[in-house]
This record gives sequence, structure tokens and C-alpha cells, in this order.
Amino acid sequence: MKTTTASVFLLFIFSTTQSSFLFGVATTGHNPVLDIEGEVVRTGIEYYAVSAIWGPSGGGLAIGNSSKNDCPGIVVQSQSDVDYGAPVIFSNANTSDDAVRLSSYVNIEFPSPVNKFCLTSTVWMLDDFETSAGTHRVGLGGIKGNPGCETMRNWFQLEKFDMNHVYKFKYCQKVCDTYMDVCHEIQKAEDPDGRMRLVFSADGSSGQGYPFIFIKVGSATTKKSSCVE
Repeated sequence: MKTTTASVFLLFIFSTTQSSFLFGVATTGHNPVLDIEGEVVRTGIEYYAVSAIWGPSGGGLAIGNSSKNDCPGIVVQSQSDVDYGAPVIFSNANTSDDAVRLSSYVNIEFPSPVNKFCLTSTVWMLDDFETSAGTHRVGLGGIKGNPGCETMRNWFQLEKFDMNHVYKFKYCQKVCDTYMDVCHEIQKAEDPDGRMRLVFSADGSSGQGYPFIFIKVGSATTKKSSCVE
């Protein structure tokens, strides 16, 4: 019943018009997201999004291939805690600010596709409802920029976890024609092909989002300096 309600609610979001879309953007009053070294995460800079949990299944996020289609790719997590995955780049809805901030709306993309023959976008997006998962997964193929109703699938947020420099992804968009937020924690779950995928909390609120740290590409910092036991 929860799954059905969530799906209907999300369908309602996508059916509304852009002209009435109350899209919130970050202000300089929002605290910035910090990488593992305590530096502000900036737009246009490459970072590894790595599990804050040290141990098996604690690797970074990367592009994977769907068993159904080669393109677009999918967002997967490495099963090795020494594999940081592929870098991501953040882009703000508020283009006048280059700091990535808590509760702000951001596009997330992998700057380099794994499959050079796959010409589709590597921007993260809300994927179609998956019956096997009972919810939506995070996929690729989104549209970068142009915040509004027509691009709602492509905007995510970052929120603090309960440890320093540790964050979780969230999908929480303003609903057109209302002032209500529909929020989903981003968790992880194994798909039928045995790959670890990012998934939306089924009822929009249950469970805690999965914790990640951000490591700037080229940094000498290792994941040991911050991990969840």
C-alpha cells in the first residue's frame, strides 16, 4: 500500500506545469557541504562519493550497465572498499553560488562515460518504478540545469549524517501548485543482477539515508580518517 501511494504521489508531481513550480534554490545562509579534508565542496570539481562505512561493500559510486539496456547506464556502488569508483561533479540550481550547500538542489553527474558508444547523459535522475525493488532507483540519463517541473527527476539534495564530514543523498522536491515537499531518503539495495544500487525509500520517509564521504580527486586523503563502525 505504501509503494502504491508513493508512486501515485510521484506521478502527480510530474504531471503538473512548470509555470507554477515552486523550486527552492540554495542561499548563502545554508551551511556548505565539506569534503573529507574539511574543505568546501565546489561545483565543477571532481569528487569521489565513497561509502562512509569501512569494510565489505564499502566502495565508491560508479557507472554500471543495465541488464536490460546498454544505454543509459546506471548508478552502482563498488563492492570493494579500496575502490573509490568514478568521480562525480555537482552543479547548483543556484548558478550564482559555486559552493554545494545542505538542502540545496544539485545535479550530479559522472563526467566521463564508461561506454564511449553510449551517447546518453550521465546526469543522475529518478528512474522508472521498479517492481522488483518496490520503489524507484537512481539512474542516469537526466537533463542538466533548467530547474523546473519538467526537470524534477534530475535534482537531488545533500543532508548531514550524524558524523563529521559524512552526508546522505536525498530526493526532496517542491510539488508544483503546493508548498509541500515530497522527500525520499536515498538508500542502497542489491538488484536482481547482484549489483548494489541506490534506491529511494519506499514511502518517502522510512529508514535512514546511506552515508557517504566526498574525496576530492587528486587528494592524498584516505577513507580511514572517517568511517562508521
